[in-house]
Amino acid sequence: MSLYKHVEGDETLPDEVDIVIIGGGIIGASTALELAERGLKVALCEKGDIGAEQSSRNWGWVRRQGRDPAEIPLAIEAKRLWAELPQRVGADVGYAESGIIYAASTPHEMGNHEAWFEKIRPFGLESKLLSKAELAARLPAGSKAFLGGLFTAQDGRAEPKLATAAIAEGARKHGAHLLNHCAVRTVETTAGQVSAVVTERGAIKCSAVLIAAGAWSRLFAGNLGINFKQLPVRATVARIETTALLPPFAVGGTDFSFRARQDGGYSIAVRDGNIVPLGIDNLLLAPYFLPAFKAGWRELKLRVGHELVHSLVAQRHWSGSETSPFERTRINSDAPYKTMANEALSNLIRAIPAFTGARLTNAWSGLIDTTPTALPVISPLPQPGLYLASGFSGHGFGIGPAAGRLAADMLNRKATPDSLAPFAWHA
Repeated sequence: MSLYKHVEGDETLPDEVDIVIIGGGIIGASTALELAERGLKVALCEKGDIGAEQSSRNWGWVRRQGRDPAEIPLAIEAKRLWAELPQRVGADVGYAESGIIYAASTPHEMGNHEAWFEKIRPFGLESKLLSKAELAARLPAGSKAFLGGLFTAQDGRAEPKLATAAIAEGARKHGAHLLNHCAVRTVETTAGQVSAVVTERGAIKCSAVLIAAGAWSRLFAGNLGINFKQLPVRATVARIETTALLPPFAVGGTDFSFRARQDGGYSIAVRDGNIVPLGIDNLLLAPYFLPAFKAGWRELKLRVGHELVHSLVAQRHWSGSETSPFERTRINSDAPYKTMANEALSNLIRAIPAFTGARLTNAWSGLIDTTPTALPVISPLPQPGLYLASGFSGHGFGIGPAAGRLAADMLNRKATPDSLAPFAWHA
């Protein structure tokens, strides 16, 4: 089963555009759509296939619930944009306002929901705290284990397999160039200003470049002398089928999550069951990530494997005339952790007995690009004409359309300082 809808890339490389976007995930595609709609000339360069990595491998949740307050304005805007996307791009993205529930099994979890609820009162969301009885009324199949919860009725879901491809094709309708298997090797400057990118297929003149390469952004930026503090985390998601009749809500609990899929199945995962593949960057960036690790170490599992050896011998510097690492690994598609997929189903059945008898049909993994604050960087970089939109820490799909709009405003010099301040670059 393919995880993403294939987008046919352009055969011809443009000689010159206004802006080159590096990375064909949902952030890059959304930014390309925004810029192309405004009449700017854009080239979206993807080393592999558009939408083939984390943008098609995530949970598919579109939520404001549980967001960091700094992200709430983006999440609110994203909800509005998701609803408009089918008409804008002329294609289905699988968006539905199904509602999202967080179910609390312990007083500590319920306390966290209550604390978040108090923080976001000024934003006027329709979120509400649920008592044990109120949760049972909405989730009768498994409410006995829960003390209460948090519910946001107008949050929802979209289909990762469809969304990025539809957005990219929408950008093409407005004149954007979509370039598959076109890795950008480096950025050229003239008189201190970005003037071109060098791709494996040739050079493209431009006045601005956006790095939106997800988990690959640190490596690309590092070759330009920029130390972007970002680490990869590997997450496993599975698809199941069941004949049980269940409420339409996406639900997350202590150690499980599920959401209904457009194809009739469910996407499930171990909530906060992320694997940290240890590499040299984990040591280099340990001082910056240590506070986050101390706060959430129970949610992370460290893994020593081939990634450590690979990181020690990996190519970190190259020129525009050399084959780059991005040409050697077109799509990161490491096998999922099967134990995590099985654990996700076991945890789900234990919490929601109606899933008993569900059949696991597929599982996959993806790399999440994380930052020390779990907030993305959407910011100009020290090099004039060079910009960054990365480090979305597992939130990129849900807020993607709004993050793309903010990135486009930044590139188009229409973003306000206040809108960019929470996502500023720090050396």
